[in-house]
Amino acid sequence: MIGSARDDKQFRRGVVLGLTMAEALLLLIFLLMLILGVRLKTQATHIAALEKERDEAQSTLVAMQPFMDKLSKSQKFDINQDYVRVQQQLADANARLKDAALSVDLVRQAASLAPPDATPEEATRALLNEAAIGRQALDAARRFAPDLPAEQAVAALINAATIEQSLKRGGTPDELLAAAGACKADLQSCKNQTTFLNARLNAKTGGFDLPPCWVDAKGKIQYIFDASLSDAGIYVEDKSVTGRESDQEKLPLSRARYGEPLGRGEFSTAFAPLLKWSNEHGCRFYVRLYDDMREGDRAAYKELRGTVEGYFRILLSY
Repeated sequence: MIGSARDDKQFRRGVVLGLTMAEALLLLIFLLMLILGVRLKTQATHIAALEKERDEAQSTLVAMQPFMDKLSKSQKFDINQDYVRVQQQLADANARLKDAALSVDLVRQAASLAPPDATPEEATRALLNEAAIGRQALDAARRFAPDLPAEQAVAALINAATIEQSLKRGGTPDELLAAAGACKADLQSCKNQTTFLNARLNAKTGGFDLPPCWVDAKGKIQYIFDASLSDAGIYVEDKSVTGRESDQEKLPLSRARYGEPLGRGEFSTAFAPLLKWSNEHGCRFYVRLYDDMREGDRAAYKELRGTVEGYFRILLSY
């Protein structure tokens, strides 16, 4: 009995919860495999669902491929092109709205000048006819007195028409001579005024014979470019003159070169069209001229400066 009790006590020392270590280990492994099996089953179900979605997406892509192939590159969606298109449509809409506002204003003006019983269409047609007549009269005045400004040319044309009316009425020679003398005196007065104003302008701009092409509302000269003389040649910087953007776009500047040294021949080639334009309009463009020559060769400086002065009026700047 004593030996049996001792053996039982020794046996219980290796028991956990009534199980031997081997039995407990086997039970633990069984539980771990059971948990692993559950997780593997869950993952297998999720993988099957993903594969099903993949197969459906591939089927959809295969079904859509013929339609995608028919689309040209220009028809495919491009957010940048779409934005540019919308911006252009907005600009066109604003332009049409502005034109519509001007049209409404013209119709209102025409209605105010037309008889009360005239329809808007009749009033607008009458205004257009009067505008066409006025344009023809202005063109006739410019042909009659091409050297005079538009208003003075119209005045001279009116005086000539007055003489013609006198001739038709059969006025006396003295009346005709008086009318002709008045017209000649007015024309000479206009020419004298123009000469006087040009003389005053030349006195302020250094005695040059041609007025500046660009002048602001206050009578100040607007400089189209900045030019600098260097040892490498003539540098020209394009200046953005406020309020003259549209005017500058109309100038013959396709040959102009900016930000690089130009020799005398290159400068002449680049700005000869602009000189021709200014000669045709009886004016000169002005530039600010800077001296950036470092070698001190004054003979070269004079040659380069003379080249610039052959095409522009200059303002020396430091």
